[in-house]
Amino acid sequence: MKVKKVMKRKQIQRLGKSSLRQALLSGLKEKCGRKDIKFKEAPEVAGRAVGTVPIEQRAGYPLVRPKGSVDPKNWVTNLGVKVEVDFNRSAWLPDDWGQGVKTTNPTSHSTGGGGGILTSYVSPDMKVFYHKVKVEETVGRKLTEKDGFNGQVRLAKLQALQAVQLARMQIKELGKGGSQGVIGTDPDSEFFKILTPAERKQLASKDEFHFCVVSARRATKLEGVRDIFMVQTQLVEAGVTPTWYVDADSLKDYQALGLKAVVGGKLTPSRNRALKDARKLGKVCVQLSDDISAWEYREGKIAKDRSDDAVNAAHAAARRYVVSPVAAARFILAKMRAAEGQ
Repeated sequence: MKVKKVMKRKQIQRLGKSSLRQALLSGLKEKCGRKDIKFKEAPEVAGRAVGTVPIEQRAGYPLVRPKGSVDPKNWVTNLGVKVEVDFNRSAWLPDDWGQGVKTTNPTSHSTGGGGGILTSYVSPDMKVFYHKVKVEETVGRKLTEKDGFNGQVRLAKLQALQAVQLARMQIKELGKGGSQGVIGTDPDSEFFKILTPAERKQLASKDEFHFCVVSARRATKLEGVRDIFMVQTQLVEAGVTPTWYVDADSLKDYQALGLKAVVGGKLTPSRNRALKDARKLGKVCVQLSDDISAWEYREGKIAKDRSDDAVNAAHAAARRYVVSPVAAARFILAKMRAAEGQ
């Protein structure tokens, strides 16, 4: 009996918060030409994305540039080794300091394993250090997370923006070639062509929706702030300002991030208050999770059968749309309203 070979769909490596930094480090290690260190090649999408991010939009760039400070694009060590602005930032680093990464030369202690890169802390006058204690000696005091709080908030915001871009790049599979600039959503006019004429007549404007995000206890942790701004960024990009329904204890923390936040309570009370608020406003209530990196819609022919080969082929052939949360809400509501009475 002949056994049919099932063609599995290629698994795409999921990119995360550290993908751009890892791609930067891999690129530096490859360029330095050292044969005594091992490193993993970065996913192609992340490697392409690194070049699209200006150094000013990397977390290692100083938040404050004192008059007369050295431009980070010119950072070098006292031996003339180039220091690249990092995508990461230590939690204690003061606002006027920067963080970079540099390659190292092999020594008698090199083992042929990893390494080859040093995280570097750069003062406004370009003194380069590699340990927190040396930075503390230079500034003349102990440094804590209070000193680096603004930098951590900025890190979270930047990682949110970069996560959105990486997610969109993966959806579009630009690792195989294509635009290397900032990726926006597909035009609504193109996306809405999927709708029938009757459905398009039911398209509501963005002002007819009340966008709500239910969240709690996430505004003081780096991971949480990053997720918050992933969602906030995409809503603002689409022209709406969402209301965040949060627990009472966290209200001030969310508001401190510049969000429009109100007390909702726990999960169910928050959802119910959002519904009540939307009704008072005479709007359609749209409730979102607080950690969505991208909205994607796939349009194509239905698989001929439910076999793995057929389903994978249909999936691969489908057109992929990157859409905004607002376009997604308008699309769904149009279909719902056009289906009334059927």
